[in-house]
Amino acid sequence: MPAYRIPFGLVLLSLAPLPLASEASADNSCINCHKNPAYFAQYPKLHEYYQQWTASPHKEAGVTCDDCHGGDASAEEIENAHMGVLHMNDRQSALHYQRQPDTCGQCHRDKQRQFVQSKHFTALVAERTAPTCSTCHPAMSRRPELRNIVLNACRTCHVEGNADNLPLIADDAEHIFNQLNIASGLLGWTRIHFESQDWPNGSQDRVEDLEARYEAIVDHVHQFDLQQTADEAADILGALREIFEEARSARERQDQG
Repeated sequence: MPAYRIPFGLVLLSLAPLPLASEASADNSCINCHKNPAYFAQYPKLHEYYQQWTASPHKEAGVTCDDCHGGDASAEEIENAHMGVLHMNDRQSALHYQRQPDTCGQCHRDKQRQFVQSKHFTALVAERTAPTCSTCHPAMSRRPELRNIVLNACRTCHVEGNADNLPLIADDAEHIFNQLNIASGLLGWTRIHFESQDWPNGSQDRVEDLEARYEAIVDHVHQFDLQQTADEAADILGALREIFEEARSARERQDQG
């Protein structure tokens, strides 16, 4: 498989202390207004954003609407509360597609560092068609890694006959996601299985090492080197099979002994 590098979007994680969610939202007019059930009928999209926020890591971290959209969250009147809020299509908006890496990167510096090394970021700066943070992290999605979101994003540009002659990587990406999902499932099953048995031949340390390696793969997905990710996922699966084979052989020897 040829090595392609494809970044994914960025998520918000605070590097500086943030107020507790309850403190941040107590006197926030954005939240107090947008949680109004009437929005469901009158402004369903805005109500949906609020509902997504209530179940999001942003709420848990105390990140509220005005932190990214701007405006005055202390104002009660709509006009004053929305003062300075720019449409996302406005190049001055912090949420304009080209400015999202900088906006999200204020908290997620490690993800931003990965993203700026990618070909997608180069295309984004050059104003060519390219994904930005919200491409793979729509609104307040808690699960941006969901395969259908990412693969749909890949297939938007990496299709047969695309004008930029981009590589057709969606099938490779899907295979890698399957491998990662299998690795994640096997790691969880392995730990449950061996915790109910004895951990043979130092296998506990080896499984913990594999768990750390899996987390490292997922943590660096914003740089998205398909070849490297595929190789690392295959290594993890191969090591898990070795652990299982050793455990099976040990059990057979025990039964025969």
